[in-house]
Amino acid sequence: MAAIGFGLSKDAFTSLMKEGPHLLAPTGSNLLRHGSEGTVFAGFHYDLNFLTIHGRSRFPGLNIWLRNGKKMEVKVPVGCLLIQSGKQLEWLTGGECLAGMHEVVVTKRTLEAIELAKEQNRSLWRISSTLFSHIASDATLKPLGHFAEAPNAHSYPPI
Repeated sequence: MAAIGFGLSKDAFTSLMKEGPHLLAPTGSNLLRHGSEGTVFAGFHYDLNFLTIHGRSRFPGLNIWLRNGKKMEVKVPVGCLLIQSGKQLEWLTGGECLAGMHEVVVTKRTLEAIELAKEQNRSLWRISSTLFSHIASDATLKPLGHFAEAPNAHSYPPI
């Protein structure tokens, strides 16, 4: 779907993903022990992979940065996923689609969710099931199709 949306052939990305080192990486954080406001679970960073797919967590705390530099708290609706571009997608689009900066930190909303979970006698573990999809390790990364003519394509040489 992304390839079609970008005006590329429908298999422009999926053909490069075949046999990629995809990783499902669930992580858990004990909010009873590490539930103080400002506690950082994942500092400000971007991902090196192709796409990062975030599932909805029972506790808020994921923040993203928009292209204009504005920090924004993520609110993933029930039944939905958040898909962020990683550095590999940035490379394939010649910088038109930038790797998404993000962090996971305990916020006031996290504290409110902790209190609600305590009242409801629910677990205080923040579980995150994130899927990191990758381009195959032996594929060449370079701007694809019309992205080879993007204004910053020269900053993304074949690797």
